Amino acid sequence: MTKAVCCLTMLLALAAMPQGWAWAETVQAEEAKEEAEEQSVKADSYVLTEKDVAQYNIRDICELLSLLPGVSASTTGVTVQGSSSKTVAVIMDGRPLFNPASGKVYLSGIPIQSVKEVRLLQGPEAARYVGNTGGGVIVITSKKGEKAYVNKIDVAYGFAESQPTFDDAGDQPDRYERKKAEFNLGAQKGEVGFFVNGLADLNGGDRINDEEDKLALKANMDFPLPAEFQATISGMISNEEKENPGKEYRMTPNSESSTDEWGGSFLLSKGSFGNRVYVNSFSDQTVNPDSGLDSQLDSRVFGEEARWNGDPWGIKRVAVAGNVEYREIDSNTYGEKEETVGGVSLSKEFQPGDNFSILAGLKGNFYSDYDAEANPQLNITWKPSPVRLSLLLERSNTMPTFDQRYYQNSTRLANPDLSLETVYSAKLQFQHDWNKYFSWGLTPFYIKIDDKIEYYRYAGLPKTHDNYGKAEYRNLASTESTGVNVNATLRPIKSLKLNAEYQYLEAKNKDTDNYLFQKPRHKAKIRLRHEIAGLVSQLEANYNGSRYDDSENLWGLPHRWYLDAKIDYRWKKCNWYLEVDNLFDRRYYVYRGWPGARRSVMVGMSVEF
Repeated sequence: MTKAVCCLTMLLALAAMPQGWAWAETVQAEEAKEEAEEQSVKADSYVLTEKDVAQYNIRDICELLSLLPGVSASTTGVTVQGSSSKTVAVIMDGRPLFNPASGKVYLSGIPIQSVKEVRLLQGPEAARYVGNTGGGVIVITSKKGEKAYVNKIDVAYGFAESQPTFDDAGDQPDRYERKKAEFNLGAQKGEVGFFVNGLADLNGGDRINDEEDKLALKANMDFPLPAEFQATISGMISNEEKENPGKEYRMTPNSESSTDEWGGSFLLSKGSFGNRVYVNSFSDQTVNPDSGLDSQLDSRVFGEEARWNGDPWGIKRVAVAGNVEYREIDSNTYGEKEETVGGVSLSKEFQPGDNFSILAGLKGNFYSDYDAEANPQLNITWKPSPVRLSLLLERSNTMPTFDQRYYQNSTRLANPDLSLETVYSAKLQFQHDWNKYFSWGLTPFYIKIDDKIEYYRYAGLPKTHDNYGKAEYRNLASTESTGVNVNATLRPIKSLKLNAEYQYLEAKNKDTDNYLFQKPRHKAKIRLRHEIAGLVSQLEANYNGSRYDDSENLWGLPHRWYLDAKIDYRWKKCNWYLEVDNLFDRRYYVYRGWPGARRSVMVGMSVEF
């Protein structure tokens, strides 16, 4: 078994989104202090903290990630401004959450009360991480056990309206139940801090055979070592049992799947030096007795990364890093596989002026199954207050997963000859803090992918054709995605805050001029928050434009929109809340034949102690 050894994690910055507008007549002294503290935290990158969790009453990690500009998050992946989920690395406490076998990123088991901070890194900052980072890197940091730690218990109960489908026994129930509980405990003894967090989420879904149950347990311990080293040990274990209802026209009433995950990391730091060692284990099983499907996919990952930044030989602002990761895969459909991936990076920052910086980097990636690649990155930043302008240029690679290359069943074809994707991207990020009450940003972007990996669904074939109803992963010769992301924050008075975001995306296969499937041209989100005397009301409207659900653009899906609502009331250390998703019970489709969730209601209470 090969062992892992070294990479860099240098968190530099993009711009954050302050608030404001000039027509407010007065500004309270404490509000000014609060805003100053927020600015100091968000000055150097897109960052969310536990304050944002409390401010927006966030109770789900995907909901928190979706507050980041241009980010869309689900329980199995994250996309950033038109990127694919495979090109966005999600790292929690030094441990990547990416499963190299399935290509999924497991987010559903992360208890939200354990999260201290979330950062979105792009460009050269993201390139210092090995692996699929062309779309960016999201770094999740857990809370530390300390004297000021807030212990909390949160319980909730709710229901979801059922979809209009039937089973052999007749009509399904009118509603499906949902139960959720989470606890968070932390303490500090001397210089040692620790916390433990648990989550149980029992979701009945909204269709026949659509139940989904999640259990998770997470713990961290921080402690000092001799010679001024600081260490952190982090561990997490989770289980997800899920039923698979299938498409409306091809239901799978007896299909079930389960995912078991556990992992841990050891972080060591001192000044400008950092090292992390991590291990991950994933086990995915899917069973459908009606079709004879019984798929078992297990993977284990061992990795180590080292980073250092400083001024060697009088050369200022230099960063170096190295990383290696060993992967073992065991599947009952294609046997045992193993591979090693790694990388080294070198970057140098130049500062020609107080508000002007240039960061240039070169990253080398190596793969046991593919040729080595060298990728340059460049980030030019100019930030004369209150404006921030940043240009990011980079080249990166994305490796196909084991599942994409080798898995095959009655509807899926294997393709072991899949190539690496080569990603070229350019982003111009503009952020203007008009004043204390209004800010806005604009991010035009361009992404070109050679040998893009796409799930190709055979459409329009007669039933007698060998590939009727089948699909496979293919390399497309070249694709282009061009778009712009616009965001704005308005806060006319302290109690009222409005966030708005819009994205236009034109994503096409250059050879066929077909649109890439599941890439809507228009996406928009508006969030309104009002607070008075401990009562917080929030509305969030989401819009996704029409899109295609196949590579040949034969299956179209209409646009969709829905509205979510929240009400929270805080009294001393207790918080009561009501959440309604899809308030107007809008009907829409996520995929062809797969309906989106109907209206659901959750009522809950949390207590701090």
